[in-house]
Amino acid sequence: MIFPCDRFTDRGIKALPCPPEIALPPEKGDGASRATYRVVTADGSTGKELRQADYFDPEQNPSGFGVRVSYRGTKTFIFMYRYNGEKRRMKIGVFGPSFGLSAAREVTRDAAEAVRKGRDPASDRKAARVRVDAVKDLATRYIEEYAKPNKRSWKKDAQILEREVIPYIGRKRIVDVTRGDIRDEVLKRIVVRGAPVRANHTLEVIRKMFNWAIQEHDLLPTNPAALLQKPGGSVPGRSRYLSPSEFKRYWAALTPELIGEKGVIAFQLLTLTAQREMEVIRARWPEIDFEDELWTIPADNAKNRHEHVVPLAPQALLLFRRLRALAQPGDEFVFQSPLTLSHMRRVFIEKRIIKIRNAAGIDDFTVHDLRRSATTYWGKLNIDPALKKRLLNHTRRGDVTAIYDRFEYLDQKREALAKWEKLLLEMVRGRAETLERVSEATVVALRAGPQ
Repeated sequence: MIFPCDRFTDRGIKALPCPPEIALPPEKGDGASRATYRVVTADGSTGKELRQADYFDPEQNPSGFGVRVSYRGTKTFIFMYRYNGEKRRMKIGVFGPSFGLSAAREVTRDAAEAVRKGRDPASDRKAARVRVDAVKDLATRYIEEYAKPNKRSWKKDAQILEREVIPYIGRKRIVDVTRGDIRDEVLKRIVVRGAPVRANHTLEVIRKMFNWAIQEHDLLPTNPAALLQKPGGSVPGRSRYLSPSEFKRYWAALTPELIGEKGVIAFQLLTLTAQREMEVIRARWPEIDFEDELWTIPADNAKNRHEHVVPLAPQALLLFRRLRALAQPGDEFVFQSPLTLSHMRRVFIEKRIIKIRNAAGIDDFTVHDLRRSATTYWGKLNIDPALKKRLLNHTRRGDVTAIYDRFEYLDQKREALAKWEKLLLEMVRGRAETLERVSEATVVALRAGPQ
């Protein structure tokens, strides 16, 4: 049974009635271009309850393109075609705010092109979607196939998806996820609990995940997160640094009784060298040159993928010697995990900074604030801004000179870090003796043994 109706438009599709509300077909008009649809009944005949109706584009743009309206009112774009002489129907996507007529036509044109080349587009899509029907399945593949091989921070992505996304929309089919689902079911919950930065990061991960699904696997036509604004707004850059009195309380809280001896050394090295926490934690013994008093951070451990040479001022060198004395034979990493063959994890730092924060009475204090504090006081020491960047291994992407001059400013960097060490110890007053608490026998043994 064929019915005439208005030409395809987003507004017209939205207004299409459910099958039970469809009127009897009027007389055909004057031959003007009109869309058509056919009624599909519960038992395939025309005399029973109407269950769905298929509307087809009269302009055949492309041929076989249409919309199926269910008795519940759901409108789904479809594509009818022939493959190996058989009629087939392919679901293109559900009509909605994030997937309209133009997007559906674009996907259908790709499917029609596949048919022209002798392929079955429905089978192609089914093969691509193996175990990637729901958001939770997509999250698993995104982490395993993209994040792990390409992102150092893949664990953060995995944590965000596991804690913030999957519990709320994990069972939802990826082709049915809307902008409203992401905004209302995921992001608003995070903002309401007072974590705007986390909400912004969550949106970034979701957007990247859906982009990957589209670009690499054609799993859906459009990204439902594409037009969403940052839910937490524009968060101003953090400017927190420790005052001299806070530094004194912070340093006093670094005790073996509170965070263990390796914990003390880790935080003192973070402060003295101003390097990133995971660069410190992932350091290997071959990277520490005790003779030339250098620590070389290899490119695969540096955030910007540029090798970085850090001169070791006297106290920093002493701390590495103490760690060497604590190391077990065969340890590869400076902060070797006692449970695995790898280094300590980030949680080693995260758990201890909470204890330090409480013991020192310093609120709103993060590990990165140590690095920012160092750069702030370097200004007081009149350290050249360009040298600051080299001390922090801050280089512009594509800056070829940074690859070749890593040794060129070694003396200047050594002098700057020695000045910073001296100023720091002056601020914490009287704590230098604690820093130097390494027995003479241990030092002699270290010098005699392999380094």
